[in-house]
Amino acid sequence: MTAPRKRAPSPLLLDPSYWRSRLEQLQRVRACLALFPRPDLSNPTMEVVEWRLRAHDGAKLWGLRAWSTFHPEPRGACIREVSAAELPRVDVDCVAAGKVDFVLQTPAGRRLEDRVLDLVRVYQCALQSGIPALEIRLSESRDDCPDEILIAASLFESGIC
Repeated sequence: MTAPRKRAPSPLLLDPSYWRSRLEQLQRVRACLALFPRPDLSNPTMEVVEWRLRAHDGAKLWGLRAWSTFHPEPRGACIREVSAAELPRVDVDCVAAGKVDFVLQTPAGRRLEDRVLDLVRVYQCALQSGIPALEIRLSESRDDCPDEILIAASLFESGIC
């Protein structure tokens, strides 16, 4: 898993013992993934579903998953997040390239550690859908990549989770 590298997060935010205990908490709560077809967003070139799942703290997470109907096997996945004030939108270029597009709408007022664990939860769902770990990317379109993306990417790259 890789993320854009514009700056390194504080080493204190990457303390393995801190994240291990939180990742254990994540594993104790079932994700309870639910998928709902979105024919209003789908078209002949892509299939879109709305997903909902439970975060480590019981918060409800939701977003969209889209994939190309022209590619028999996914060519990777892209995990993105949007703020609570934005509606999730499919990245058509990502889907056209044969990748599965996962977009998470981050709940308002979510703490940094929760946002990191939310991204880990979505990553786990991408793995469960059969996409190899090396082909899953965290993506951020803003100029300044948020800390949760950098931290989650570092956790995956270091093998902590």
